[in-house]
Amino acid sequence: MWKSALPVAVAMLFAGAPALAQEGRLETVTVTASMVDNDELRAAPAVYRRIPADFVLTEVTYQSGSRDGAVRKRELSAMFDRLKKEVAKTAGYELQGGEIGYSSASIDTVAFGDIYFDYNGQAHFTLTLSVDTKPGETFDQLMRRATEFIGGIKAEGRAEAWLGDEQFIGARNIGAHRADLMADIRQEAEHLQTLFQPSSVTVGGLESRVITQPSGPLELEIFIPYTLTVKSVSAGNTGTD
Repeated sequence: MWKSALPVAVAMLFAGAPALAQEGRLETVTVTASMVDNDELRAAPAVYRRIPADFVLTEVTYQSGSRDGAVRKRELSAMFDRLKKEVAKTAGYELQGGEIGYSSASIDTVAFGDIYFDYNGQAHFTLTLSVDTKPGETFDQLMRRATEFIGGIKAEGRAEAWLGDEQFIGARNIGAHRADLMADIRQEAEHLQTLFQPSSVTVGGLESRVITQPSGPLELEIFIPYTLTVKSVSAGNTGTD
């Protein structure tokens, strides 16, 4: 069973790895089918929104244990080319290079020799596979679909593949939500000013970028990490939201 577990915003999730043949550091959080581990989860402020994830990132690794080094390299080179070809012609799938969730590069800029490693009779390469979500699809269903996609690519010799044991969920065009979040924060400030009359309300941090964090296997919380201070005009007391 899967443990359910950001251009673009990405948040990290962990999941058990299925067998086939057989912009800076991003915030992470462990998500299971029934709970969110809050140890590394940044608390959302009073005003935030929830949006569905647009995609899941997972590593795909190909390995060959053929005895001859030249054969290992030939097998994996063939799988590199086949994987790129299958992804390029299949809607909803993309390939990237770099460390998953931390950096990415277009697959068109990734050379096989840059990702190929051969050590002690075992050779491998690893890429990041992006899988778009579908309406009504669960995390488990998406990962099974990814497993089937990779498993459906014809193997060369002793080459085999598997998906990694951690996933990142993400959303595109996060900045498009900024205006809505600002309007929500303004409404909250006006409400507090009315509620604590006579008072003044000061809002800070609105220059910050929109932050995302996972709130479920395929759901993200988005917010601007603002500060809101209510000051009573009569008493001079302050409080921070």
